[in-house]
Amino acid sequence: MRFPAMIGALAGLALAAGRFAPGAAAAPPAAADLVRPALYAESATVAPGRTLWLDVHLAIAPGWHVYWRNPGDSGLPTTLRWTLPPGFAAGDIAWPVPERFVLGSIANYGYAGGADLLVPIAVPAGLDGAAPAHLAAALDYLACAEICIPSSATLATDLPVGDGAPDPRQAARFAAARRLVPEPAPFAARFSVADDALRLDLPETALAGIDRPDLVFFPDRDDVIDHSAAQRVERHGDRIALVLAKSSSPAAAVPAELDGVLAVRGADGLVRGYVIAAPPAAPPAQDAAPASAAWWQALLFAFVGGMILNLMPCVFPILSLKLLSFAGAEPARRHHHGIAYAAGVLASFVGLGGTLVALRAGGAAIGWGFQLQSPPVVGLLAYLMLAMGLSLSGVAEFGAGLVGVGG
Repeated sequence: MRFPAMIGALAGLALAAGRFAPGAAAAPPAAADLVRPALYAESATVAPGRTLWLDVHLAIAPGWHVYWRNPGDSGLPTTLRWTLPPGFAAGDIAWPVPERFVLGSIANYGYAGGADLLVPIAVPAGLDGAAPAHLAAALDYLACAEICIPSSATLATDLPVGDGAPDPRQAARFAAARRLVPEPAPFAARFSVADDALRLDLPETALAGIDRPDLVFFPDRDDVIDHSAAQRVERHGDRIALVLAKSSSPAAAVPAELDGVLAVRGADGLVRGYVIAAPPAAPPAQDAAPASAAWWQALLFAFVGGMILNLMPCVFPILSLKLLSFAGAEPARRHHHGIAYAAGVLASFVGLGGTLVALRAGGAAIGWGFQLQSPPVVGLLAYLMLAMGLSLSGVAEFGAGLVGVGG
């Protein structure tokens, strides 16, 4: 098929998809209408050798939200890439206490209505005061409601060199933003491991002064708890246990330390955030015993799964073709073909499993299907399916010259 005709076919498919897709008549909202970012400086000047605080303020449209550093089951964290004068250095974002958004079996962590991301900027001691300091940041975020729209913006400010005194006009803004930044927990926390849950153990004093408190724990890692499961509070005397369902993902792991943010919200709207770094109350040795004791069950389930897979319509016909090729071979060499085929299957899966185990042993939190969480991979697969559909339908032919390579 010639290139212009292929382009025409693709354009026709795109128009047809847009014409018949539900709700296609309504264009998606513009990203600029969903999140309006702005950059504010706590001081009107920069002082050599001192720290300047900046506030990246996000005004978020009703019904939409952006994401925390751990977005939860889906989404992308909001990021900042700074362009600063020589000698300046940007610190980490001081994230405010996030919210939890649950839709069916998916839960996300982020911000609705608005968010203030505070960032410290270290100013060099030998700063030349001849010209204003140009501070710029590239902001990338994902705004989501029923659909998600990625967007970016560039924020910048120019500040002259001075004494770095706080700007009275920004005092209320930065004071309100700092009240929502979690503080190190003034109490000791521990966690323990149950069969299907983690128990975060807290003292009663963690809730002091809050009317009818509601507790939510936001983990730093995304492979520790089931984000969509309800978090249950249990009271035992002067102690409180927040029960967190374990993650069921292939990459799930029991952490050496349970790190995250504990949000305590009162009925009057008061919010307190505590940075939690809870060591285990007891070594989670019980998790290793069932896995080693039930190895035969794992082999049995793997065998049953393999049998089910072989009966699938995308596999069973291929097996019959392979058996026919064995039948057509010389009788004296049929068993050689069978042994080579079985060895190839086993070697392939041992290689795949060994690669996965090696990556996870090296600290990579991955499992089967993890690549489908990557937007570039999903996009490439979508185009691959489109190309295969065009090829099978006779609209276009791809790779016709490679058909004989396998032979």
